Amino acid sequence: MAQSVLKALPKSQEVVVGRPRLLSLMIFIVLVFGISLFFVWSRIQVFEFEYAISSLETELRESEQENRQLRLEAASLRNPSRIERLARNELGLRLPTPSQIITVR
Repeated sequence: MAQSVLKALPKSQEVVVGRPRLLSLMIFIVLVFGISLFFVWSRIQVFEFEYAISSLETELRESEQENRQLRLEAASLRNPSRIERLARNELGLRLPTPSQIITVR
């Protein structure tokens, strides 16, 4: 009877429910961590680009305002009455007499 007890049991197809493989778990964790880092990095890039765009728009508005002011100043400097006044008062110039005018044909 002792021999029959020691007899090996026939192997059956068993479904082994055990721990997941450590390598698979580590790969999954690294993959999730990598995706998370990529998401955070992409959000940071979006914020930096939005800040850069905002700064450039502000600079553009300031440049347009300066351009308008310079155009206005150039128009006022080209005013003939202003030029005549400066010539008379600051440079001491005067209109030529009729004898000083020579007509070229």
